[in-house]
Amino acid sequence: METKERKYFLDVLRVAAVCAVVLLHTVGGVKDNTDMSRYPGAAQAFMVLIDLTGWCVPVFLLISGYLFLNPRREIGMRRMLSKYCLRVLAALFVFGVPYAWLELLMTNRAFSPSMLWQGVVMVLQGKSWDHMWYLYLIFFLYLITPALKWALKRIPLPFLWALMAALLLESSVLPFLQQLALLPANLWVLPGSSIYLFYYLVGYLFARRGESGKQGSAGALLLTGFLLAALAAVMIYCRLFVSGMPVMAYQYPPTVFVSLCLFEAAALWESRRGISAAAFWQGASGLCFGVYLIHPVFINIGYKLLHLTPLSFPIWLSVPGFFLWHLLLAFAGTWLLEKIPLFRRYVL
Repeated sequence: METKERKYFLDVLRVAAVCAVVLLHTVGGVKDNTDMSRYPGAAQAFMVLIDLTGWCVPVFLLISGYLFLNPRREIGMRRMLSKYCLRVLAALFVFGVPYAWLELLMTNRAFSPSMLWQGVVMVLQGKSWDHMWYLYLIFFLYLITPALKWALKRIPLPFLWALMAALLLESSVLPFLQQLALLPANLWVLPGSSIYLFYYLVGYLFARRGESGKQGSAGALLLTGFLLAALAAVMIYCRLFVSGMPVMAYQYPPTVFVSLCLFEAAALWESRRGISAAAFWQGASGLCFGVYLIHPVFINIGYKLLHLTPLSFPIWLSVPGFFLWHLLLAFAGTWLLEKIPLFRRYVL
């Protein structure tokens, strides 16, 4: 049975997450291609912003787990392949191949017919633009979703909680302690990519609880907000004042807990207060996949072709300005692409 009631807090989270992605790439695109030793103040500010936006991909995965692993939603392999996996593959090739061609042109400074096939091969090898990695991940998660749903119906809840704790420990907490040299470097841990399965499964736990229909308490909402503020303060302090703090992307323990708290806060808010301007959030949410796919185009135009970056101006002004410019262009570009029936129906 399909679940009929739309959860508008998921729309809000999706829009917030794609905004965080654009901000993350706005500063990350500079940091990864610049000798930041010449800009020590900006380097610290960029790392703080990267930490504070690292929840974006985890929230995307939590949303996907909430929707696709929902116990009330039946999705067989045939539908998963023909609808969801096919859409991801279409996006990979419709966008990934041209991105690969652009990369080849910029590298070789010339065009040759062999580049046409080479771009396709690059996508098959996972070597298109960096942000496309998420599509390979979500394609894999979609593939295993029917099997996961079958297993989740049969696994006792205590065993699932134990599995989740093991995933969190082995893919996040222990690697973090290793990088701080508090544990032996040769201690066996799971690959960092295991954290993505953790987020996907936590989405299932949120969905399972959400189907109970219980309203969250005001105290729970206040506590979640307090935890979010405390975690953000800890992240800022550690990045500014603790030397040797590791960079771990999406398995960084504070990022894990910020992601869970954000999701919980949004769910609690809707259960207690509702979501205002729901139609706006639903419409904006529908553009988010396209925004994710095309926003690096505008970042690359500015940084690589025009040679303009936030470092060209005072960063307190330039970072918000570049972020908003990239975000608005990406939303406008996606809105235009949505006007093309083939894109709207099969890709976006």
